[in-house]
Amino acid sequence: MSTIPDEKIREVRERAPILQVVSDYMSLKKSGANYQGVCPFHGEKTASFNVNPARGIFHCFGCGVGGNSIDFVMRMEGLAFPQAVKFLAKKVGVEIPERELTREEKRKVDEQEQAYQINELACEFYRRVLESDEAGAAGRAYLEKRGVDRDTAATYRMGFAPAGWDNLTGFLRRKGIPLDAAEKLGLLRKREGKDGYYDTFRNRLLFTIADLHGRAIGFGGRVMDDSLPKYINSPESIVYRKSEVLFGIDLAKKGMREKGSAIVVEGYFDHLALYRAGFTNVVATCGTALTQPHVKLLRRYADRAFMLFDGDEAGRKATVRSMELFLEEGFPARVVEVPAEDDPDTFINREGGAAFQPLLDKALPIFESFYKGLLKRMDVRGVEGKVAFVNEVSPRLQKIADPVERGLYEKEICRAVGIDRAMLLQKVGIPARPQAPRPQPKGAPQQAGTEEVLLTLMVKYPDVVLRVRDLGADKLFSASHLKLAQAIVAQSETGDLDLPLVLEQIESHEERSRLYSLFVEDAHLEDLDPVKAFEQCCQALERRALKGGGKTLARELATVDPDSPRYLEILSELERLRNKKSKLL
Repeated sequence: MSTIPDEKIREVRERAPILQVVSDYMSLKKSGANYQGVCPFHGEKTASFNVNPARGIFHCFGCGVGGNSIDFVMRMEGLAFPQAVKFLAKKVGVEIPERELTREEKRKVDEQEQAYQINELACEFYRRVLESDEAGAAGRAYLEKRGVDRDTAATYRMGFAPAGWDNLTGFLRRKGIPLDAAEKLGLLRKREGKDGYYDTFRNRLLFTIADLHGRAIGFGGRVMDDSLPKYINSPESIVYRKSEVLFGIDLAKKGMREKGSAIVVEGYFDHLALYRAGFTNVVATCGTALTQPHVKLLRRYADRAFMLFDGDEAGRKATVRSMELFLEEGFPARVVEVPAEDDPDTFINREGGAAFQPLLDKALPIFESFYKGLLKRMDVRGVEGKVAFVNEVSPRLQKIADPVERGLYEKEICRAVGIDRAMLLQKVGIPARPQAPRPQPKGAPQQAGTEEVLLTLMVKYPDVVLRVRDLGADKLFSASHLKLAQAIVAQSETGDLDLPLVLEQIESHEERSRLYSLFVEDAHLEDLDPVKAFEQCCQALERRALKGGGKTLARELATVDPDSPRYLEILSELERLRNKKSKLL
């Protein structure tokens, strides 16, 4: 939760109008009461991104993203809520009160700032060596051999660690940096049995690992021959946690938003090859397996992922591990396959970037790729093979949350292996004959639609809010919409309706996005008589209630003895409901 006072958040939103905020990032054109543009969060050609300045909200009808000015900045800049508020506050001159840090908090902040400073100095040193020093000639020759030009090297902030033992050590000492602090970041190592430090990276080409905002937080050093280890990566530190960082995320944010997808590779040069070929939505794991924080990070910028790991046994295992994460998170992912003798770097350098797009187009959903790969490697003709296959597939099949998707895979797998579906379901732990979902009353969709129309009327017309207040929101709205209706009534009584503030009270992200789509456009309400429309909504809701009550009584009537007093009572009540309903028609 944010510790920023609510009144300050509201002041930031008021002084940073959403039209002004969004216009700083993209081009908008007026369209009725709204402004429209091409959505920055997914690739599209027809503008479906809408900004409603009067209500302070935006919504894209293409990808479903919606929110207020702070939400927009969070997505565009990759910031958490408090940081996005402070980012906007600084722009519009709102001072956010900072509570005094505890001694431990101040120590941690100072240590982080020092870590950023040291990494930036190291990056500056390695960059200079690669660009112009005689000691960096080997690095320049290696990059030239691999077809990497100076501009690309600058984009990636690539550098070179000279062959000597204390080049960086001496540089940091001259800059007045405490060498023990540089040791904590893995840049230096303590000499064994004697005083002093020596450089960790020596005679290696260096890739700078950056955070979301492009700040240097670590390095990956590659040898230029066949010696081992091939790569040395910075250890974890106060600013670098491998489970939360993806290489190239600072470069890929824009591409992921525009294309709606992320390509995940394993190596630095794989990343470089794809990025240079125009696939700017590519990120790489930093010498570690994909983690849940990685998937959550991808989800902030993309709607789906393409996994591009090596085709060897280690690559297959990494793909299976990542599949389980994607299934658990409900995040769509596909597996891209390059020829067995290639990795993305060699494939693109030989075939060109245009040849890679068909591989993306042919990529299989990650679970489908997994089970079809198993079928190729396992002999499922006999009982033993079938059992082994089912043992491998069933725990992963359980992780598919969507029942329709899971059901389709169950049928495919059973057909491919030649087993009965009930047997597979028994292994998966799902009843072979699941209970059919209880059908919704036919009136339910209309009721929900009527309530939403009433909500849009409340947002547009203050007179409707007063009528809802007087009649009682609990008499008009079901539980799914009651809290929002009550919040609109309460907010309106304090002054003008602050819709973004009201919608922030909706806990479900999906429900909030749906409501932004409901409220961002209301041109269809312009010619309505709000009082008449309100009365029509009330009548429709009452008809639904009467219909529901009548069905309940009819079901009870079928179970009651015709000679009992209750039977006559139900008949009388049903007649009363029919008469009341006929008056509403």
